[in-house]
Amino acid sequence: MGAESLPRNTSYSRQWVLGIVAIAMAILISGGIVGSSQAQDVATPIVDATPDDVANVCDSTAPGVGAEPWVRTELYFGTTLPDGSAITADQWADFLDEEITPRFPAGLTVLEGYGQFLNSEGVIAEEASIVLILFYPGDAIDDSSAGIEEIRDAYETQFEQESVLRVDEEPVCVSF
Repeated sequence: MGAESLPRNTSYSRQWVLGIVAIAMAILISGGIVGSSQAQDVATPIVDATPDDVANVCDSTAPGVGAEPWVRTELYFGTTLPDGSAITADQWADFLDEEITPRFPAGLTVLEGYGQFLNSEGVIAEEASIVLILFYPGDAIDDSSAGIEEIRDAYETQFEQESVLRVDEEPVCVSF
């Protein structure tokens, strides 16, 4: 899990990456590269959607596969400790077994990554990271969200981290 085991690509400047992100966000907000204003006018925002609207999204997105609307949450864990050392594979495995799996025993995905962020001292910190991906039914949002916050708090405390990034996406269409 050490930073030395992951490829490091520093050929892209921070400004270039932020520019690409800004362009992508503008495309998403405007409805896509060839977006239709008519389609945007008739779309139901997720916050106003009824359960039937959400179910219909899955029927139209993945017809005939029996997809159901669920929530996808990703957590991004930094692996560098304050002293500069890295969280070991055994430490991560213990955390996974003790904090994450009991809260999400039905399943999860763990990926190794590499990331960077601007820390509280204004310095760009680069480090190996761990990405946790969770899927859960929409009717389990409250309990799942509480469990996710407990995981974030436990990791920040145990490994002295400034934060654990959380990204939620709803609905996603899931079929087993």
